[in-house]
Amino acid sequence: MNRPAGSTDGVTILPVRGIGEITTGTSLAAVVHDALAGADLALAPGDVVVITSKVVSKALGLHGDTSIERADLVLTESVRVVAERRTSTGHTRVVEAKAGPVMAGAGIDSSNADDDVRLLLPHDPDAEAGRIHGELSSLVGHGDFAVVLSDTSGRSWRGGLTDFALGCHGISPLEDLRGLADTHGHDLAVTVRNIADEVAAAADLVKGKLDRVPVAIVRGLDARFLDPQAPGARTLVRSGPTDWFALGRAEAVRDALGVAAGTPLSQQVGIESVHPEPLEDRVHRAWAVAVAPDETSQDAGLDGAGTDWTVVCADPYALGRCAARFEVALAGERLVADLTPVTDGVRVRIGDSRH
Repeated sequence: MNRPAGSTDGVTILPVRGIGEITTGTSLAAVVHDALAGADLALAPGDVVVITSKVVSKALGLHGDTSIERADLVLTESVRVVAERRTSTGHTRVVEAKAGPVMAGAGIDSSNADDDVRLLLPHDPDAEAGRIHGELSSLVGHGDFAVVLSDTSGRSWRGGLTDFALGCHGISPLEDLRGLADTHGHDLAVTVRNIADEVAAAADLVKGKLDRVPVAIVRGLDARFLDPQAPGARTLVRSGPTDWFALGRAEAVRDALGVAAGTPLSQQVGIESVHPEPLEDRVHRAWAVAVAPDETSQDAGLDGAGTDWTVVCADPYALGRCAARFEVALAGERLVADLTPVTDGVRVRIGDSRH
């Protein structure tokens, strides 16, 4: 394979200023077109128009119902729950949003400090990017540009937030370099560049969160990245066999024991807090996870305190099953257990694996 040529002139990022408050029904294409004209700018062939998803949601009137709890609204805007934690104000969940990405709170954004205006993400961001591209093409007289809708999120194992491509049209979201040789002649085995996310993050350098600049132009990308038939940003979401992190640590254990994240049963047995918790609270929650969904464990009991506990049950089979499930549930709390048969049950000595 031939190595693709790189851009020789560099990339320029231009903020599009002069965009006022967006309300339901606003034509974003018209607003962007007018702002470009006011700044004496024109869309050049190969440009990428990056638009903050928040203004897209405003224009579409995607307002969440403020009469229900935010945590419940998150669930309605989710395909599945990946992880959940209890906080001082309620519950925070990392979910696979109906919009596509896996992110905290399904991307629901409060438009004011009182949380009485909640903006939801469009469920098909790629379609919205395509619609804006079509309308803007009619206004500028050509369609030789791309559109990226950007949103903001954290990334696993990385501090801080960055923008990413929520939806896109006319740009190849990925560049697959596998099979090509690097500068030392070694074949690249795993390198697949995320072009759409790189463009979204670059645009945020001039948009900012405080300057009320929701649109930017990324100019100078290599022509190979522009493709009117390219798939959208939905293809960037890892799912199925490619998703190594489909559930969080605690959620994977609880799910295996029959307590799925985001369900009423999960809230009933208790959800791990983001704050430090007493050992006994974690032990009791593990016990609830172990017995709540298991019919054979309903006659079992747990006695003890501190690090010394005993599982008791008259039925030997139920006793063994419940003790085993309890050990697994404790592991979900990052607690280690040493089980020993005793006359009246199974003694469980508990230690904290984090220490």
